[in-house]
Amino acid sequence: MKKLLFLFLAVFAIYSCSSGSDSGSEYNPGNQSNVSAKVVTSAPTFTQGEIKFNGNVVSTGSGYYSRGFCWGLNINPTLNNGQSVSESTNTVGSYFLTKSFSYDFSTSTTYYVRAYVVMSNGEVAYGDNVTFTTPSKLMLNPKTTKAIYTTSATLNAEIAVYYLDSITPDEKGFCYRTSAGVDITNGQKVFNTVPNYFTPNLELEVTSLLPNTTYYVKVYTKEGSKVYYSDEYTFKTAGAIGASGGYIFYDKGEFTDGWRYMEAAPANLMYNGSNKIRWGCTGTMVNQTQSVMGSGPANTTRIMSQCSEANCAARLCKNYTINGLNDWFLPSEEELMAFYKSSKNVYNIATNPWNDVSDKYFWSSTEGPNSNDARILDGFAGYMWSYTKSYNMVRVRPFRRF
Repeated sequence: MKKLLFLFLAVFAIYSCSSGSDSGSEYNPGNQSNVSAKVVTSAPTFTQGEIKFNGNVVSTGSGYYSRGFCWGLNINPTLNNGQSVSESTNTVGSYFLTKSFSYDFSTSTTYYVRAYVVMSNGEVAYGDNVTFTTPSKLMLNPKTTKAIYTTSATLNAEIAVYYLDSITPDEKGFCYRTSAGVDITNGQKVFNTVPNYFTPNLELEVTSLLPNTTYYVKVYTKEGSKVYYSDEYTFKTAGAIGASGGYIFYDKGEFTDGWRYMEAAPANLMYNGSNKIRWGCTGTMVNQTQSVMGSGPANTTRIMSQCSEANCAARLCKNYTINGLNDWFLPSEEELMAFYKSSKNVYNIATNPWNDVSDKYFWSSTEGPNSNDARILDGFAGYMWSYTKSYNMVRVRPFRRF
C-alpha cells in the first residue's frame, strides 16, 4: 500500500512540473506587439504647375496598406492637422507623389512635409520633417549667353510660370547695361511683347554693344506695373587682343569640343612678297568640306590631304606661326562671316573696293559646288560667293581657336 501511494505521488509531481513549464509558451494574442513601419522624407522638387513629393519606405514593419505625404505651415504636420496626398500600396522602397499647385499652396511660402504610412492596425508612422519653400509666380533662369561678337550677343533664359497664383504677363525679355544694378528703368532692354509662356525658352539678340566690354544683365517679365527679375549676371563682348596680337572676334559662350574663342591673325598672309593667294588645286574636287562654324580645322586638314600644292591657302595657314602659336587654319564660310560681323564698325578688314577690288576678298576653306570653285567673302559688303580656285587676287586671314 505504501508503494502504491508513493508511485501515485511521483506521477502527480512529474505531471505538475511538466504542465507548469509549458504554460508560458501558450499563444496569447494580447501579448503580440505590432512592429512599426519606417519611412524617410526627402526634399520635394518643382515643375511647372505641380510639386513632386519624394519619400522612401525603408521597412514595412507589421504591414501597411497606404502611404503618402502630409504638409502644413507648422512643424510635425499630421493627417489630422495638415493637407495630404496618398496612394494605396504596401511595397517597400522609394516613391513619389505629385500635387497640383492649384489653391493648395501659396507663392514663396515655407512648408513642412512628412512622408507617412498607414499601418495595418490603423496607426500612422511618420518620417522626419523636411521644409520646402514654394517658388514665386515665375522662374526666371538665365542660361549661357551665346554667339558673342564684338557688338552683339544672343541672350538666353528659361521662363516658367508656376501657376501658384493667376498671372497675365504682357512682356518678357532682358535688360542690360555696363554697370551693376540694372533694371528696365535704367538700362537698355530687348523683349517680346506677346510672350508665349507655354514655350519657356527665351532667346533674343542684343546689338549695338561696345567691344571688349562687360555687360550686366537680368531676365525680366512684366505684368502690368509689376516687374519680376532674375538674379543679375554678366557676359563680356569679344574684341580683346589675343595671344597672337590679333583680335578675338568670336566667343560661343562655353567650352565645347575643346574650344570657346576664335582669334584672327593680326595680318593677312604673305607669300613671296604678296598678300594675294590662290586657293589651289583647280579641277580637283576635295569634297566633304563644311560651311558651319567650327569646321575650319577639319576643312584645312581635308584640303591638305587632297591638295599637294605647297602654296595653297590651306597649307599656308597650317604652316603659319606667330608668337609661338602654330595652331592656325583656313576658316570656313560661317567663320569668315563671323569675322566680318565682328569687324563691322569696329576695325577694317577691307578697304575701298573702288581702289583695288582684290582688297576686299578672302578665301574660305569651304569648297564651291564644283571642282573649280571655292567660297569667297566680300569683306567690304559682307556676303559670300563662289569663284574659281585659280583666282590669284584673294587674300587669306588665318584663324585659330582655344
